[in-house]
Amino acid sequence: MPRIFLVILNITSWAGQCGDAEHVYGHLILSEKENVDINNVEEWNVNHLGTKIEIFRPLTLEFAKKLDKKEGGGFYQRDFIRSEANKEIAITNRFDTFEEVVNAGIAKWRELDINCPFISLYEGEKYKANSYEPSDTVFLQYWA
Repeated sequence: MPRIFLVILNITSWAGQCGDAEHVYGHLILSEKENVDINNVEEWNVNHLGTKIEIFRPLTLEFAKKLDKKEGGGFYQRDFIRSEANKEIAITNRFDTFEEVVNAGIAKWRELDINCPFISLYEGEKYKANSYEPSDTVFLQYWA
């Protein structure tokens, strides 16, 4: 594995831009660029700094029903039931709040056990969210 210098949680959403969109999504970007840090990360296109890892959360039956009602059909409930039958955990990349996706991103960063700083961004920028939901940028340092 290449050396990672910064882990970036890039949060995205269509909320406020597209009809009834309401969810937020996240990708961890494992920056392999030594000269990119928490002070200058906004100067870079974060999507081209290294490996991307999509962030997921467990899909509950209640949330599956909510998604199916919104989108029509029973796809999410079927996925949940299939996963339960196979003794697996159903997952989704949709989060209801910035806090949920940030917490999931931090958990994944800790799971990866990469000795480097973590920062959350919204669409590649610090201290920006959308009118749908404000969010603070999160900075964390690694402590072994």
